Amino acid sequence: MSLPSMLKQILRVGLLLSLHLLYGQTDYIAGQLIDAETLDPIPFASIRIKNKAIGLISNIDGGFRIPISFKSVGDTLEISSLGYKTKEAFLSKFSINQINTIFLYENIENLKEVVVTATQKPKRLNAKEIVALAIKKIDQNYPSKAFSYLGYYRDYQLREHNYLNLNEAVLAIFDPGFGLQDLKNTQIRIYEYLENQDFPRDSMAAQTYDYANRKKVIPKATISGRIGNEFVRLRLHDAIRNNKIYTYSFIDRLETDLIKNHKLKLTADAYFDEIALYTIKITKSLDNIKVIGKIYINQTTLGIHKLEYAVYEKEPPKHRKDPFWNVGIETMDDGTLGKLLYNIKVEYRSHKDKLYLNYISFNNAFDILLPPKFAPIAAKIDSDRKRFELVLNNQPSVKEGLKTKNYQLYYQENKVTIENVEIKKNSVFLYPKRPEVVFNPEIIQYLKTKTNKGVAIEIKDVRDIDGNMVNESDAIHYQQFREFFTQQLLLDQKPPSDDLYMLKTIPINKNQPLGPFSDSSDYWMNTPLKK
Repeated sequence: MSLPSMLKQILRVGLLLSLHLLYGQTDYIAGQLIDAETLDPIPFASIRIKNKAIGLISNIDGGFRIPISFKSVGDTLEISSLGYKTKEAFLSKFSINQINTIFLYENIENLKEVVVTATQKPKRLNAKEIVALAIKKIDQNYPSKAFSYLGYYRDYQLREHNYLNLNEAVLAIFDPGFGLQDLKNTQIRIYEYLENQDFPRDSMAAQTYDYANRKKVIPKATISGRIGNEFVRLRLHDAIRNNKIYTYSFIDRLETDLIKNHKLKLTADAYFDEIALYTIKITKSLDNIKVIGKIYINQTTLGIHKLEYAVYEKEPPKHRKDPFWNVGIETMDDGTLGKLLYNIKVEYRSHKDKLYLNYISFNNAFDILLPPKFAPIAAKIDSDRKRFELVLNNQPSVKEGLKTKNYQLYYQENKVTIENVEIKKNSVFLYPKRPEVVFNPEIIQYLKTKTNKGVAIEIKDVRDIDGNMVNESDAIHYQQFREFFTQQLLLDQKPPSDDLYMLKTIPINKNQPLGPFSDSSDYWMNTPLKK
């Protein structure tokens, strides 16, 4: 091992040892999955209890936790992740009092030639043809009959890489099959819900989006209406399950719009559970927006195992005074930088010749906008001196504040040409051209009874003496995550006959019915490790 690699591994081990468990050490054992070559965490890996139909998915930091009861009976973990060799880990060898590191190794081979032999002359298939065939086979590769599964749901925010407002739930999903619409026909049961108080709660970040008052907003987006609560919206972002309806930008309807709206390129094969997958890169550029994604397709059945889809703003933020201005910034293939707007990952696993949801993760950027440091306070009419006054909360800079082009003046709903500008402390005085017309005595007498309601002044491109741009809000940057991880597939379980199902139009934490849960000891919340 080279000296830089040794140093990197030492730093990684030091980081792991610096983590401590959020939960009681006697109840759970903790692990973290690490790429053996890069020493980076491996998120969204499948971790199954061998010979038992239960498991979990690793967190974004590669971390996971397992009830200590599985260690006491000598269970073994089966760990698999797309692009890595499957590995077994014996829980009997896990330490209780520290994070147990598990290294995974890549399993990627060279690109194979894709051919179809149905005709006399073999024909090489390109990326679009493979994707088109995979979409046509959705009805064949996914369950058409009713099925159910139980799993772990969570939503949270990240700010400066720290977890905020972590909410967790154990849910049961009763899906009628891919032949019926998910939103209308799937039923969800909440068995357990927790607002985790061990992580900080941020009331500003937890509030609903507010575009009218510009308080909490998603960059480059406006939400005009919503369908369902946070979990329902998460499921709607599964473009595979909802391939016949609109899901999200550019994907639109998967069956008709994925190929039409994107460039597709076949890249090196990948492997998942030892299954060879075609790996097809998805790209799109539109104005200052760039899309990068991948779709992974079974080389034998043409089933879609995974879809990754991320949308970026190509131009980096202008305000780099914020030490966290580059949170969510990634390097594109062409070397440019992009600010992540939203990212979707959905993965399916094979069971008895059909593909079932393994996990879905959706995260988007949002900003909490703070009041501008430099802003107008009032607009006044000074008829005696034949001028208008704009009062600001700080003194404007002379260089920008004296430019007439930086103001728009409206008087009695008519635009008035500005001839001269004067600054005195926090006030800007605007002198109109042809003041004898603007300040007609009859108009002045009328306005005296209207308490100066006849004037409106717009200001732009002016800074105050401290360098703050007028009407420009500072923002606190966050990432919002919503995720669901399947823990057990229950093909033969029928939906309960009672009405204790989740109300889809009401937030999960608002007076939702809780179903009775007799097998709770076999399921647990994979709460993230706390730094």
